[in-house]
Amino acid sequence: MRVASLFCICLASWMGLLFCSRPFAMGIFMAAACVQGGLVYATARLAESGTWPLKASTLLVVALLLRVPFVMSSPVLSDDIYRYLFDGMVQVEGESPYARSPEHYASLLLPGRDESAAKTILAELATKVNHPTLVTLYPPAAQFFFRFAAPLGMAGMKALLVAADLAVIILFLTASGRGGPPLHRLILYAWNPLVVWEIAWSGHIDALALPFLLAATLLISTARGQKRAIWAGGLFAVAVWVKLIPVMFAPFLLLAAGRRAGWATLGGAVVSVFLVVPYLPQAVHALETLRVYGTTWEFSGFLFRTVRDMTGMNGLARMTMAALLACAFSGLLYRQVRSPSTPGFFMGWAAFAWLLVTPTLHPWYGLYLAMCLPFMGAGSLGVAPAYLMTLTPLLGYNVLTDYLSAGVWSEGAWVPFWIFSVPVCALVVAWWKGKANA
Repeated sequence: MRVASLFCICLASWMGLLFCSRPFAMGIFMAAACVQGGLVYATARLAESGTWPLKASTLLVVALLLRVPFVMSSPVLSDDIYRYLFDGMVQVEGESPYARSPEHYASLLLPGRDESAAKTILAELATKVNHPTLVTLYPPAAQFFFRFAAPLGMAGMKALLVAADLAVIILFLTASGRGGPPLHRLILYAWNPLVVWEIAWSGHIDALALPFLLAATLLISTARGQKRAIWAGGLFAVAVWVKLIPVMFAPFLLLAAGRRAGWATLGGAVVSVFLVVPYLPQAVHALETLRVYGTTWEFSGFLFRTVRDMTGMNGLARMTMAALLACAFSGLLYRQVRSPSTPGFFMGWAAFAWLLVTPTLHPWYGLYLAMCLPFMGAGSLGVAPAYLMTLTPLLGYNVLTDYLSAGVWSEGAWVPFWIFSVPVCALVVAWWKGKANA
């Protein structure tokens, strides 16, 4: 009853976010993230200790209840979904989303222009898209989804993304009954504030990549044979072509595949051809947007910003971050060779390392780490540092306080510091305790 009462309070405050006026909502949002994140972790520990007997049905029902109220609400924290709707409606009109930037369609609203209703809708969506001068960056698998979901409207698109999110939970529940991660660890994904808000509220396309990535991971971890490897490679390719970020997990999955790595690569290559070819040759225009993103964009990257400010060189700072990430990945791959742990465990710590060094740390990037949390509880470092790394990026939304009230976009110096330092300190403490108990 005590756990149920805590969750009723949590759910009530969570739903209150939907009715807060901006920018005052940002303060409530930060408080809710801290309180609810702590409640979720405490509940997972209670379930682990046996104090609270967790059932699969309870886990799934609570996850659903936490998501449903946000599906019908307009996004507050991010406006990326307008780009998704725009790309989808462009395809409905028979054009390639890679052919022109939203700025072109926004010009259709100029006085004296007589355009069809569909063109007017496109022009109105174009005015809500961020970075309207740039051609879309989203890969072909995401574009297939946008084409299908855009006619359903914002709520329909978010409902489909929530369905993909729930598919992750169902996959974990199925794996849990077959020797996979225990049920209590699934709470850290299923009830995670970051997962609920970034998918059900903001509707980020990363949700669609997660079930394909998880299915590929589970197949590589538990199945044998060439056909399963081909399936795993194909599913992983879909995840990559939804959002390019999962490509960083390829070395860990290929290493886990062992002799089946060639078959997995074949499956990924075949699926990639089917997904990419329909969007050629216009899809190459996205490479310019990717270049701009990789060389100029930054957000909440404390380590990157520190090196950049010390050296005064943006390029050197980015190369330093890439070198640090390469070292971290090399160490993890070496440990994977020597350890019987599933690839999901090492993928989780790879995502943790990436979030620490990336120059652009959007909060929804933590979704990939959140998906790996159920795999990460068995190691000597525990899961607490990684769980905190899925929560602290939410502090980055503090930038919206001044932006929504005065139109000023200023991150400040302290927010990126706390985003970085809290999980790092937790990691150091966990490492020290592990050494002391060894």
